[in-house]
Amino acid sequence: MFSISRVQRKIFYLLLGVVWFSTGFYAMFHDSFLNGLKIMAFGSAFMLIVFAIQTYVIKMIQLYDSNLQKQHKKLKKKKIK
Repeated sequence: MFSISRVQRKIFYLLLGVVWFSTGFYAMFHDSFLNGLKIMAFGSAFMLIVFAIQTYVIKMIQLYDSNLQKQHKKLKKKKIK
């Protein structure tokens, strides 16, 4: 069955968050506070969208896999009879 480890997903989002938030903090102190907030808001929204899409795709692949296994069992039973 298809799955991605929760640890791998947590590491991915941790690294993605570090990139966006460090860039936002850098912009806050070196450019303008408002630009830093915009970068952090965009990064947060981006991570939420990626999380939602990834969760949906994983569930759809698992559903497809389970349906495929059921169909395979039905065909096996038909061939035996």
